[in-house]
Amino acid sequence: MLLTYTSGKKNKIHISIDGEYRFTVDADFWFSLGIYQSTQVSEEELEALEAEIFTRRAFNKAMDYLARRAHSKKELIEKISKTSEKKYAIIAVDELEQRGYVDDAAFAEQYYDYLQRVKHFGARRIATELSRKGIDRSIIAHLEEINEADPCAEITALLQGKYAGKFGDEKGKQRTINALLRLGYNYSDIRSAMALYDESY
Repeated sequence: MLLTYTSGKKNKIHISIDGEYRFTVDADFWFSLGIYQSTQVSEEELEALEAEIFTRRAFNKAMDYLARRAHSKKELIEKISKTSEKKYAIIAVDELEQRGYVDDAAFAEQYYDYLQRVKHFGARRIATELSRKGIDRSIIAHLEEINEADPCAEITALLQGKYAGKFGDEKGKQRTINALLRLGYNYSDIRSAMALYDESY
């Protein structure tokens, strides 16, 4: 099979096999491969080249996502797999992990703080959200240990702020309880915090 290529716009190289267009890559990457114009390639060589090109695409896509915000390894693979084969997504993300660009422990620490401080989630809901991101249970347990908080105090702060004036009657109280349960707080802690709140106001 005869491999040929032509230069395109924006530093792109268009590659053809036996005169038929096959794929496009960035010029810097292409010339780093050292493949000459009008090169004969075997089926095995073409498969290896395609794997290298598709892995490069997955790598670049991952870098684009990471430039916007930190990601867990699982969610990054899932996002890339929407436009690339999963096997190439895994190879690309594994390489990024080895380079230190993907770090589940660091991501989990940042995400835990966000969920607790900004979203006001309880420990149970935080653990669920971290698990959905593919964070290992041992990492979650460690974060729960170092971020141990008083759930009643957290609930009381919400009752004084976000839910102030929303539970004056029984119907409003039940809606507030349901909302707090969705945030990941235990029913017993909610009732205790409400009782203390009622005594104080």
